[in-house]
Amino acid sequence: MITIIGAGPVGCYAASLLAEDFEVTVFEEHKTIGLPVQCTGIVTQEIYRYVPKRNNFVINKTRDVRIFSSNGKHLKLKLEKPDLVINRTRFDNYFYRKAKKQGVKFVFNHRFIAVKRNNALIKDLKSGKIKKIKFSYLIGADGPRSEVAKSTGITRKRKYFVGLQTIVKKKNSNIIDFYPLKHGFAWAVPENKSKLRVGVALSTNPQGCNKILKKLLRKYKGKVIERQGGLIPIFNPMAGIRKNNIFLTGDSAGFVKATTGGGLVQGLKSAEILAHTINNNLSYEAGIYLHLFPSLLLHLKTRNIMDSFSAKDWNQLIKELNTKESKKALQKVNRDKLFQLLFKVAINKPELIKHGLKHVRSLF
Repeated sequence: MITIIGAGPVGCYAASLLAEDFEVTVFEEHKTIGLPVQCTGIVTQEIYRYVPKRNNFVINKTRDVRIFSSNGKHLKLKLEKPDLVINRTRFDNYFYRKAKKQGVKFVFNHRFIAVKRNNALIKDLKSGKIKKIKFSYLIGADGPRSEVAKSTGITRKRKYFVGLQTIVKKKNSNIIDFYPLKHGFAWAVPENKSKLRVGVALSTNPQGCNKILKKLLRKYKGKVIERQGGLIPIFNPMAGIRKNNIFLTGDSAGFVKATTGGGLVQGLKSAEILAHTINNNLSYEAGIYLHLFPSLLLHLKTRNIMDSFSAKDWNQLIKELNTKESKKALQKVNRDKLFQLLFKVAINKPELIKHGLKHVRSLF
């Protein structure tokens, strides 16, 4: 029997892939799938590797992106393929229904506590009783604060971005605004032509999030109709992802891009790797290192360089990228394929290699 902790899209996807050969039960501490929302909900076309193009959760598409430097100047791009804005509750429910169709059992209002031998100790939040659930495999898909990770000692200490997001009622031009920050990033993402998702995430000085968010809200004047918040794990190549027959996947394993905090595509990919591992008795670590690790490591190293940039560096970089050749390269490759993106920019703008080498010490 396989026990999965967490009924987010990654946990549900892993469950659906494993249900053909195993009895799978998913435990979720919340009452409802997809709530509370703790996600900006912007993804690239890579998501269509995992979901059909005809769906009810892609609620907006946009090709227009602006990347701002601290002096207010910006780089404007028109992407070859539009970014997608999703409704996370509907998105999560798609994977829930997919797993249910495969015969996966779901138990809500139950919180994982610990592991004792090959038993998961799980608390019924209604009755307060602790249940012993025997498992052959235990999968932690329980998010950034993963209790499976902590209680089993797979990984205890993790670094995070602290994220704050507001939903603002405001007419807009359907443009994504991205603000690279030292130790973080900020954004304004159009949910539709009358709503924006405005937010910020920082890995240091989380108190500074409020200050930056207030500044952004002064820029994007409108009525705040909802506030959200949460932690975004920062990928750590040295962190554990498995201990015997206990596995971590998705946010629980820290499989998130350190440049932008996005992790849906990476999480779903990790679920595929995990299911293939268990179904075929293979090495999970080998699968992750081969298919996911290189990309995540590149995003981490790029984040290290970004954090070493001064305001002057960012201003200069945006200026240098604001050429026809560089913009053409940037517009063709999505950000889930960072190596291709950096390579194309370097080919079209070789002087940027010198600019990057100035900060190469930040990689180590």
